[in-house]
Amino acid sequence: MHAIDRLSEERGASLIPVIIVVMVVLIITLGIMEFSSLDARLANRDVDATQAFYLAESGLQRGRSWIEAQDTYPTGTTLPFGQEPETLNTGDYLVSICPDSVHSTATRPVFTIRSTGTVNGCTTTVESDLVPQSFADFLYYTHAEHQPSTGNPIWFCSFDRLDGPLHTNDQLSIMGNPVFEDVVTSAYGGPDDNNQNHDASFHYYNGDRYNHIESAEPSNPPFDIPTFGDGYVLGSSEIALPNNINELKSVAQGNGIFISGNFDVEFSRADELSGEPMYGYISYRKAGKRWTDVDLGSFNGVFYVNGGITMMSGVLDGRVTIASNGNIHISDNVTYRGSDGVDLDPDCDDMLGIVAGSGIIIDNNAANTTDCVIHAHMIALSDFRVDNYHTGSPRGTLSVRGGIVQQYRGPVGTGVLSGDNVIILTGYSKDYGYDWRLLDTPPPGYLLTGSYSQLTWRQMACN
Repeated sequence: MHAIDRLSEERGASLIPVIIVVMVVLIITLGIMEFSSLDARLANRDVDATQAFYLAESGLQRGRSWIEAQDTYPTGTTLPFGQEPETLNTGDYLVSICPDSVHSTATRPVFTIRSTGTVNGCTTTVESDLVPQSFADFLYYTHAEHQPSTGNPIWFCSFDRLDGPLHTNDQLSIMGNPVFEDVVTSAYGGPDDNNQNHDASFHYYNGDRYNHIESAEPSNPPFDIPTFGDGYVLGSSEIALPNNINELKSVAQGNGIFISGNFDVEFSRADELSGEPMYGYISYRKAGKRWTDVDLGSFNGVFYVNGGITMMSGVLDGRVTIASNGNIHISDNVTYRGSDGVDLDPDCDDMLGIVAGSGIIIDNNAANTTDCVIHAHMIALSDFRVDNYHTGSPRGTLSVRGGIVQQYRGPVGTGVLSGDNVIILTGYSKDYGYDWRLLDTPPPGYLLTGSYSQLTWRQMACN
């Protein structure tokens, strides 16, 4: 009996480690199963968060399309697609548009689009601050980079330096080593280009007037090596110029100045009695007639000529937009009082817009034979060009501090390629610098593109 009892005790004692091992294995197995389940839940949560983000982004883009399609600005918080969320695939999104109260009465008010995407209880919110896009947002804009009469391209050359945003609906033609210090966009070959044979690309001179090439590469060594300081986008969306400037005409007929005929215009002309500049004034007259002098602070800032401007020059002290449904001729330098004659002072508060229903023309005269300086943002519904650009001797440098917007790119000079450089034969070399104040304070009543520019984008915390 004692032997049997001892055997039973030994068997019972040997079962204890087995039970312990089984329990440990069971606990580990359950832990692994729970960890796997948690990991799966976390993975699903990550998937839901990602899908919620993309839903929120879709709502944001749809909200932008909605506001761009409106004829008037929203005056208060708006739910463009209703109070109930829009269902899409496995989730939904809700969009609101709210004007910034600080900028609600500004010429270009700021709007915040807020979009919240939700998938299986996981939400993500994104916001974007938009401002109506102005043509003043560009240092340089063209619809066409070719001469309309011949179809020949007009080239950016080694002497060209552009310090500001550039957009063209056409293809950029590059000869040598021009410098583009800000972002460059081209709609050639893009979604709005109706010619299916166009591929998004640059047009390179390639060192030979008969052997040009197209390429999407940022350079064509050893012949053409442009600098893109802030990158470039090929195949972007088009930006359309308006067909007329009637919007400015209406503003001028309100509380501005509206006159008919052909006029000379001068800023800060010399007073007949004292000989001192009449700073803060704009003066106009028909050829051979007496001047009419107007304080720039006495009207809404839009001066419209129903006709043409035959001469424009002077030193601007103030803010004004000069518009004409005909041609505007630049007869001498047009500069700001707050400048050194070429570059603007840091505290300059002068601002000029020049808008022509036809062309803006730099006259071929004695005053413009040695350099020409223009402080203004300019819009020409045909072209900005130099009169007789292809005749005579080189005229120095055309310096613009502001911007140039034109239907097709007008020529300002001619040149030949010599090694890595371009030798100017006639007309001007270019020095175009953007006036960065234009982003915040465009000229009075200035034309908008109908699109919006994004100021900021942000993602809120996910729940």
